[in-house]
Amino acid sequence: MSKVWFLQTRGNNLQTPSTPETQRSKLPLLLGLLVLVLLGLNLRPLLTSVGPLTEELQTITRLSFSEVSLLTTLPILMIGLMALFAGRVTTALGYKQGIGLGLLILCAGLITRLFEPTNVSLISSALIGGVGIALLHIVIPELTKQKYLNRLGRVTGLWSAALMGGAALGAVATPWVANLLPERFQALGSWSLLALLVLVIWYLPFNRVPIASIPPRHLLLRAHRYPRAWLLGIYFALVNAGYAGFIAWVAPFYAEFDWPAQKAGNLLALFSLVQVIGALLLPALSRTQDRRFWLMAAVLTQMVGFAGLSWFPTDAPWLWSALCGFGLGGAFPLCIVIALDHIDNPVQAGRLVSFMQGIGFTFASLMPLLTGWFRDVSGDYSLGWQLHIIIGVLILLITWRFDPKAYKGLFNLRE
Repeated sequence: MSKVWFLQTRGNNLQTPSTPETQRSKLPLLLGLLVLVLLGLNLRPLLTSVGPLTEELQTITRLSFSEVSLLTTLPILMIGLMALFAGRVTTALGYKQGIGLGLLILCAGLITRLFEPTNVSLISSALIGGVGIALLHIVIPELTKQKYLNRLGRVTGLWSAALMGGAALGAVATPWVANLLPERFQALGSWSLLALLVLVIWYLPFNRVPIASIPPRHLLLRAHRYPRAWLLGIYFALVNAGYAGFIAWVAPFYAEFDWPAQKAGNLLALFSLVQVIGALLLPALSRTQDRRFWLMAAVLTQMVGFAGLSWFPTDAPWLWSALCGFGLGGAFPLCIVIALDHIDNPVQAGRLVSFMQGIGFTFASLMPLLTGWFRDVSGDYSLGWQLHIIIGVLILLITWRFDPKAYKGLFNLRE
């Protein structure tokens, strides 16, 4: 019976491209992509809205730089830890309820920030909101491969770009909203409105979500048994370390050069907007499964940006931010697609991506904390930026291992 299931599932996957999407009505396709974009917009404001108001939050709560870093570290850590249990999550909830519950929990975490901040409330909001974001990170890649198999690179780039666009909104709009509210800190919680809006849209009748075809438990991919899965996890960790460190500290970094909150937020927004360009452009250009050249281009670009932040921070801050954004923005979706390329079956590929994210985000979550510790000890941020240059060299060395000709046979799905 297990063998029959495997052959049937694999056969169905091979037949999917034979039904061209052009034969369907374009409206459901566009609506589905719109919902995917809206989901992506919710994945980062919890993190990026903090940076522009860091000094104000420290004044209210007396948090140190290391403690403030937890507001970025904890959500990313939640993404990583929960991704390790992705199989049980999607089996228990499915796609529809998994994303719905994720939006609801994220909304709860953001609502906590509408009240006067304390050490406990801020850290609690980071934990709760991080769980919500984690659920979305678990389901979206698998759902994307299930619905858009023959457009995988472009659609992955699209929702990744939306994720980064949400990061830009969180950075640039939070200081502006803070000026309109009775208490400036309430701007952090105002992002709950976006999560609530998308939650309502998610359950509207037009949003048709496929049912996950979960294989028997003993046939589910056990990614931890495969060296390639661990390599992907390490690679993803190194790629996302730069993102985690940048969004946590670039605004406070330039605040030390007497930049006002809005200007520092605008710099973070530029980073996120250029990320969108990288996320849309590089996956679209990588039209074959050999995506190594584009990954190397992305990594080299961000290394130049981090070098500028370290040694010439005031000479061209907008350029350094843009270079980091383009490189990090292009690398993130390419990592997701590379993992999905390894396995044809959407559910099994989703398990691999979840394991990769679990390892990757868990270790990447330490980067804001490490950078904050460097700042506390050394008195500046240079060591943190230079660390990302070293990490870039490691990423380049690993990239050439991802030759698509060697993917076949790396994962034995029959066991």
